[in-house]
Amino acid sequence: MTEKKTFKFVQVEKDRSLKVVETELPQIKDDEILIKVEAASIHPADILFIKGEHFRKLPPPHPVGFEGAGTAVEVEKNHSSRIKVGDRVSFFGAPRSWGQYAVVPGEIVVSLLPNVTFEEAAELFANPATVVMMLKEVQKEGHKAVIHSAGASALGKMMIRLFKEHGIKTINLVRRDDAKEELTKLGADYVLNMKDSHFDNQLEEVIKKEQTTKFYDAIAGDFTVKILRKMPPKSIISVYGLLSLQPDITVSIWDLFGGKTLNSFVMKAHYNELSPEEKTKVINYIQERLKTTLKSDVIKTFPLEKVDEAIAYSQETASRGKTLFKPWD
Repeated sequence: MTEKKTFKFVQVEKDRSLKVVETELPQIKDDEILIKVEAASIHPADILFIKGEHFRKLPPPHPVGFEGAGTAVEVEKNHSSRIKVGDRVSFFGAPRSWGQYAVVPGEIVVSLLPNVTFEEAAELFANPATVVMMLKEVQKEGHKAVIHSAGASALGKMMIRLFKEHGIKTINLVRRDDAKEELTKLGADYVLNMKDSHFDNQLEEVIKKEQTTKFYDAIAGDFTVKILRKMPPKSIISVYGLLSLQPDITVSIWDLFGGKTLNSFVMKAHYNELSPEEKTKVINYIQERLKTTLKSDVIKTFPLEKVDEAIAYSQETASRGKTLFKPWD
């Protein structure tokens, strides 16, 4: 190959700090693909992974970054019939996208449609695929309305638009009154401020009015239980995030009477249950909507060398859009 023999990437050190290091390009295996990364996302899951609080754990030092997009530079034989050298691709799952190159299992790599940019493709899985798989689950379970505890997030905005198209009402929980107007314009049926003194009564009224039986929770901990107790019999509460940093959720048998269910939602597990044909259909469905229903607003990009600044910025502006790394800047 004619590419550089070494590359830079972000490494989690033993003290959980971050450092940009340089190393030689590795020899890839039969089931791997080497990707020159052009854009990589910063997600809440990445932050948890850095802190050692994600369900997936590695002993540091280790690379980081769950999602990215770029160009296939080397493709070994197990995937050479599907992905070609020079193909524009996206990948999700192997924690190593915050670097100039990434060696990843070929099974997590997908080809991009011609009109999809690297910036858009760096946001293909974690949010859009999650919302699409959530919609499939809601339709399968037969819910007519859904509560979502991260209403103003990038994922929340996608959920509002996509669920609206499919006739599913959304009850969006936020922490700021100024989010109400924006989400309402997107098509939100209800936007409730969790800090409002009347929040509990407002939520109970909406749940009763809409017969709401599904709750997607990105917060976890005590908050999950609080909302669970407000929901009617046969409700399903699915936790998919850990914004509270409270991994323990304590419920009593009384909380589950009436057939209530508390479970987790992991997009990758749902996605992996699909056949290869179904996966292709879902990925193409998402890519066709990355500029509309499933779009993410990219508000700023950073080089790898400004990793700490980039993370701080992404957390400060999470409700406005996404922050990306451009590893070659």
